[in-house]
Amino acid sequence: MEFASRYKCIEHYQGQFPNLPRYMIEMALDYDLENGAVSAEKAQTGSQRRKSKQVLKAQQKERQEKEDDPTGTAHILKAVASGKSVEIATVRVVPASEFKMAPMIKGTIQMDGADMNEPEPEPEENDGE
Repeated sequence: MEFASRYKCIEHYQGQFPNLPRYMIEMALDYDLENGAVSAEKAQTGSQRRKSKQVLKAQQKERQEKEDDPTGTAHILKAVASGKSVEIATVRVVPASEFKMAPMIKGTIQMDGADMNEPEPEPEENDGE
């Protein structure tokens, strides 16, 4: 059965199966369309086909690069070698010239431990006298 639009198709099946969630009907429709079911959509124009072909090639190239570098470090090494900064999840890798040391405040880990050798002065308590 062909429908004028995706919306009409979903509404038709939702009327037939009122207890079935809408997202499941949408998933079934998407599955049918991907596997060769007839669609009422317009045929793509030449430029649309070329664009989709370029996108497909780019996706295949990315997939191939990921397969060639399973650890995912190649792009990081390239970026660092070229002097660009890279963000990885919560870590940011920057060139040494751009590195800024975090301020040393109480409760942080000291890098060299030099401040640990000096005892901290304890605040004096006044009894109010």
